[in-house]
Amino acid sequence: MQKFLQRLPSLHQTVLNRARSRGQSFLELALILPILLLMLLGLVEISFFIGRYLDILDLTREAARFASVRDPFMNAPIDTVSCSAGEPFNFYYHTACIFSPPTGSANCTDTKFCNGLNSFVALNPEIDDVVITVYTVSDWHVSSPVFPQPKGYWALSNIDSDTAHNDNWQRDCQGKVVRSTPYFTADRINDTLEPSSPKSKGLVAVEFYYCYHQALNLPVLTNFVPNPLRIHAYTLMPIPAAQPSPTPRP
Repeated sequence: MQKFLQRLPSLHQTVLNRARSRGQSFLELALILPILLLMLLGLVEISFFIGRYLDILDLTREAARFASVRDPFMNAPIDTVSCSAGEPFNFYYHTACIFSPPTGSANCTDTKFCNGLNSFVALNPEIDDVVITVYTVSDWHVSSPVFPQPKGYWALSNIDSDTAHNDNWQRDCQGKVVRSTPYFTADRINDTLEPSSPKSKGLVAVEFYYCYHQALNLPVLTNFVPNPLRIHAYTLMPIPAAQPSPTPRP
């Protein structure tokens, strides 16, 4: 009995230590849990962003493939063409039709700009844009002029039904002008040309400027990351119809 009474203080101290350790663990969990939750929500938002970027990149590839086998100098008046009709044909407009929603979808609000492959990305004519440029390369150097003329690029926002918002590609999603030239320019193309590649070729560049709205729209994220956020995807592809014409022999 005496030995048991002598052990009571040590047993009491052991119980206190265990209680303190358990309390410390709960405190640490309470501190780290919000951080883990924020990390999880951030990963979810990033997953949505990457998925949307891949959708947009696929659309630029499909549009560039479409353009690569067509004549960039066939351009019927814009007011006579429609995505649902192949004729009359406008190279730039019909290439941009790839970004239009399928006929009959909920996003098909402009009947002229429907019948495309875009089932997932709702294109907003007030802030989004499609830019198309055609280059002729001769002796590993971009020849003048760059098509279409006179601007040297074609932008969907300049010819769509929304006449109040032109050259959307020049602005970020908050309306601030952040660029004056498309991503692809004659100088950038010249820098990418390799001496081992054919010295004469035609190239078509398709760029998509899209404003991504955060799926979760959490203040803890929007305080640090702009919402909406500009996504820019592009594809550069050969187009034989834009190759330089050989000079006929006298």
